[in-house]
Amino acid sequence: MLMVVVVVIMMLMVVAMVVVVVEMMMLLVLVVMVMVMMLVVKVVVKVMVVVVTVMMVFVMINAVNQSPPRSLPGDNF
Repeated sequence: MLMVVVVVIMMLMVVAMVVVVVEMMMLLVLVVMVMVMMLVVKVVVKVMVVVVTVMMVFVMINAVNQSPPRSLPGDNF
């Protein structure tokens, strides 16, 4: 009878250990996911800023380049 109780207690201990390990793994995965999400957000924000600045530069260059040709046909006519 004592042996059975000891075995049951051991089993419970093992189950508890496994549960704790699984919980720790889940927490680690969650933390890693959050960190990856933060990195992705940072990278996306940087890329968005670069894209917006490049677009603005292109728009400025187009405006500067297109203003003389637009006026030239008017002068020709």
